[in-house]
Amino acid sequence: MIFLKNRGRCRSLTSIVLVASVLSISLPAFAQKAPAYPAQTISLVVAFSAGGAADIVARSITPKLSALLNTSVVVENKPGANGNIAASYVAKAPADGYTLLMGFPGLASNPSLYKKMTYDPAKDLAPIKMLANAPVLLVVAPNLPVSTVADLIALAKGRDKQLNFGSGGQGASGHMAGELFKMLTGIQMQHVPYKGGGPALNDLMGGQIDLIFDSVPSSAPLILGKKIKALAIAGVQRSDALPEVPTFAQSGLAEYYSDTWFGILAPKGISSDIRDRLLAALTALVADPRIALSFKNMGLIPNGSSSKDFEVFLANETAKWARVVEAAKIALD
Repeated sequence: MIFLKNRGRCRSLTSIVLVASVLSISLPAFAQKAPAYPAQTISLVVAFSAGGAADIVARSITPKLSALLNTSVVVENKPGANGNIAASYVAKAPADGYTLLMGFPGLASNPSLYKKMTYDPAKDLAPIKMLANAPVLLVVAPNLPVSTVADLIALAKGRDKQLNFGSGGQGASGHMAGELFKMLTGIQMQHVPYKGGGPALNDLMGGQIDLIFDSVPSSAPLILGKKIKALAIAGVQRSDALPEVPTFAQSGLAEYYSDTWFGILAPKGISSDIRDRLLAALTALVADPRIALSFKNMGLIPNGSSSKDFEVFLANETAKWARVVEAAKIALD
């Protein structure tokens, strides 16, 4: 009888030991916390080729951003389809903060330009922080007989042959800036797309095209060298790099505004903790005097806005470019 009682007690003790063993294995799995962000390399995806403005800006900030986040941030170029290849890639990436997108103006215009897209910028991407803006600069060929925006409008309305304007490609920011100018002034111009802004500038210098809508960084050296002429800049104030060039408002066209902008976005669904961590680092980056000077030297204006401001900006830009695309009757495959 005693033997049977002891055997039952042994069975009970064995069961307790087995349960404890299972718990000792399982509990750490529940107790473990996810590693603090960031714990690995971050990829900053650029939608254009190496050497372009977006790529230059991305590579100018990655050393500082890496230091602020205490991890490596590397640039990954994925050019094509006016930025849609890169944006779609990021939109479909895990929302873990390790794949980011260098934002570009096409995020606002592409939804109206393209009939079919594999992503929706408003639904699939989360704006984190605007970094900087580069107001559009209206520049003309050296032999075009105009000195002001009013001269250009008068010339366009008085000529039998249409003026033509170049850009870096169908749907590129320079193309859209030109279409906005046409819509606001009522003039007609023929668009001439190039495979990049460089070839367009070369033909502008040679007089093969009449004008382009460009950025300060690429045009300023040619303007200062008197190889092309600048008529106006789309900003609230004149550029420090080109103080003699008036704004569009000073030129009688206050409603005209177009710019190239740069900002950071992540896949939608990113956690608030990771988003806040990225926002804090990017805010500190933009506030850094060395980064601000670097942006200024590139003709960029640092932007101190919040994630919400960036989101509202994108919504407003998307609505604006939708009106321009409709008026110009542009459609891309």
